[in-house]
Amino acid sequence: MQQRPVLVMGICGVGKSTIAAAIAESLDGRFIEADSYHDSASVARMRAGLPLTDEMRWGWLDRLGDAVVAAQKRAVLACSALGRAHRDRLRARTGPLDIVFLHGDRDIIAARMQARRDHYMPASLIDSQLAALQPPDTTTENAIWIDVANPPDRITEIAVAALAAVTTATGGEKE
Repeated sequence: MQQRPVLVMGICGVGKSTIAAAIAESLDGRFIEADSYHDSASVARMRAGLPLTDEMRWGWLDRLGDAVVAAQKRAVLACSALGRAHRDRLRARTGPLDIVFLHGDRDIIAARMQARRDHYMPASLIDSQLAALQPPDTTTENAIWIDVANPPDRITEIAVAALAAVTTATGGEKE
């Protein structure tokens, strides 16, 4: 029985990579960083402060879905997956996902973005990401909402506990 993959999602700057890596470590899973799967044209576009179009995202999402399926352990994917269509595209490859949705105050997120170094995503893209965001549903998408005002250790603790409850309730297997 393979447990459902976990998608840690939200706009830029919410801490997806940090939290997904911590969840993967806690669950003895495999951390997958979505940023590593972007093609060079998409990275260049974001670096220039331009948001991606859905057409630019489809191949990226397919590559991510394939990486999740290929994982030898429970996959924990850090990926923006801002729209329902993006999450549906992932689910078309992976089957059902457990979702950890990181959200919070725009000013907190902007401050975190400004403090980041060596990342191609500029803070100027926060507003376009917020405009594109379709928050996941807690019921139909198995989404756990966690405010990023919490410290990373607490966010991880909340997420791992909630994922354990979901796994117990559903039997944890892929459907």
